[in-house]
Amino acid sequence: MKIAVVGGGASGLMAAITAAGAAARVILFEGNNKPGKKILSTGNGRCNLSNTALDPSLYHGSAAKLAGLVIGEYGVKETLAFFDKIGIPCVTAASAKGDDRWVYPACREAAQVRRALEMECERLGVQIYTECRIVRVAKDRKIFRLTTEDGTVFTADRVIISTGGMAAPKTGSDGNGYGLAQDLGHSIVQPLPALGALTSDNPLCKRLGGVRAEAKVSLMIDGKVAAQESGEVQFTEYGLSGIPVFQLSGRAVQALAEGKNVALRLNLWPTRIYNELYLMLADRRVRRPTVKSGAILLGMVPDKLVGPLLEKSRIDPQAPCNTLTREELVRLASQIQGFMFSIDGAKDFNSCQVTAGGIPASELSANLESLLCPGLFFTGEIVDTDGPCGGYNLQWAWSSGRIAGLAAAR
Repeated sequence: MKIAVVGGGASGLMAAITAAGAAARVILFEGNNKPGKKILSTGNGRCNLSNTALDPSLYHGSAAKLAGLVIGEYGVKETLAFFDKIGIPCVTAASAKGDDRWVYPACREAAQVRRALEMECERLGVQIYTECRIVRVAKDRKIFRLTTEDGTVFTADRVIISTGGMAAPKTGSDGNGYGLAQDLGHSIVQPLPALGALTSDNPLCKRLGGVRAEAKVSLMIDGKVAAQESGEVQFTEYGLSGIPVFQLSGRAVQALAEGKNVALRLNLWPTRIYNELYLMLADRRVRRPTVKSGAILLGMVPDKLVGPLLEKSRIDPQAPCNTLTREELVRLASQIQGFMFSIDGAKDFNSCQVTAGGIPASELSANLESLLCPGLFFTGEIVDTDGPCGGYNLQWAWSSGRIAGLAAAR
């Protein structure tokens, strides 16, 4: 059995290793000068390769349920055992929410993960062609023919397309896998940037660029709360960034693509309910009667946020605190817990971490084989599913690569 793997990212390397380990002859094609380049940027270079509390329900897209089934077959426990076997012991570290769930290699270096995967391919006899881009895949009866940019033709009994999506194109994810899939009869759910910053036409963005603040962020779609995340929000000249924004970005861009109104509502003081916050502000008014109103939020929020919050609340920052009315404090409390930013888009694929969209679940079997072209498999980001930050997308890569590689070898 000869298997061709197109794309040497995380899922492609796992597919190649799995198939070769099952006694198949494997050739892997990678457009970069070495496989696994995108792995180097994961986890800020530390490679957040999984999550010990992974929740399959948090995957998005038409293949979200399929992702859950695949990860159920080959999950976190099996993944950690695999990496330990190839020389990468793993440890957990604090997640964005402060708990020890995110999994990293003990060395905290993504480069060592990439090298270990490459070495395992070499050990198993996987033939790796680097700087070799496949531009066409065709099936002639039971044989697949793969054509490179220079016209060279390779043949294989099975093909696994692991080319990724369109996120971070500098790492080689240029979307060419979509064309290969379409040539073989597949449709593509519109690729959209996910796990990235969102853009806003709110004029406050330029004024607040560079400010960071802890907040509970609510994604508002057509005026209703669609999802919520908490963490540090980064204000930028073009909009909003930070992990909680990243987590919500996939659903936000999908809603925008459907023509819906999208906004982010920031609760800058989420540890107290509204009434408690109001009473806290009223107490500050009493304690600082002659101090200017601009100081009523001293120590509560970043300094650069004070002016905009007072302006939105229609409060004169020069007026003494004891002149603040109940209505003004009500408006101020409302702004602190409901700082709104309309969203009009997202940063492009150059700035996001993953791609939403791709091969729909309706065209795939449970082992990720094409229902339209037997012998063809898909893994990783090219499939229409994506997950949040925290090891979800790499776990999908390992799991899908394992399941597809094993099925192809059989």
